[in-house]
Amino acid sequence: MLTEERKNKILERLASSGKVLSSDLTVRLGVSEDTIRRDLKDLAEAGLLKRVHGGALPLGQVPFQYDKREKIAVGEKLAIAKTAASYVRSGQIVFIDGGTTTAQIARFIPADLKATFITYSLPTAQRLAEVGNLEVIILGGRVQKELLLTMGPSTLSEIGAIQADLCLISVESVHTEYGATVSNIEDAAVKRMMIEHSAGTLALAGAEKLGTVSPFLVAKLKDLSYIVTDQSAPAAFLKDLKAQGVSVIKA
Repeated sequence: MLTEERKNKILERLASSGKVLSSDLTVRLGVSEDTIRRDLKDLAEAGLLKRVHGGALPLGQVPFQYDKREKIAVGEKLAIAKTAASYVRSGQIVFIDGGTTTAQIARFIPADLKATFITYSLPTAQRLAEVGNLEVIILGGRVQKELLLTMGPSTLSEIGAIQADLCLISVESVHTEYGATVSNIEDAAVKRMMIEHSAGTLALAGAEKLGTVSPFLVAKLKDLSYIVTDQSAPAAFLKDLKAQGVSVIKA
């Protein structure tokens, strides 16, 4: 079997099963463990999967640039944002991150609701500021131009001085074993700090993000109050989440 043919079979198996085990691939493809390790290494370097101990998992495929992410699954993002907005109550202090799904929450906040939103996202801050009775605080830091976020040591120290009622975060990947993850290490650190300083957390993740893994941990599943996803989320995966005690909301 040619190398490229073997790699394609690995990717087909990954797509159908949601994971691959090195021991299983050696038997199925009739090659050595060293060969499988090299194949997985090559596929990981090409950005086609995420290597883990003993095999590989699907890699989150969310684009890095904010403007590109805004154009993906627009209808599903709006449904998820509308559901998340319904959990905000008057008088609350709310952390909200820089995801393109959380950025849509401002659309669904009632004009008469009084709450304080704290964010490190320039687009989210602007949209929330247009809602009549909201107080909006933007955290300081260096502007990350591709993500349109303010991030740095000052961002984390400011979050550490706040205790919020609610945290609304978008994540790139959700996996039953590896939790909620993203691809930017600084963004992961800010999200983690927000979760640690909140009484409750809603993680927003469209169906395309479920069952995938990105490099940097945001939260273990036990640290999330709810995961909000869309109607196309696979039932089997949601069942696995619920079996771990995770509360799932389908928008």
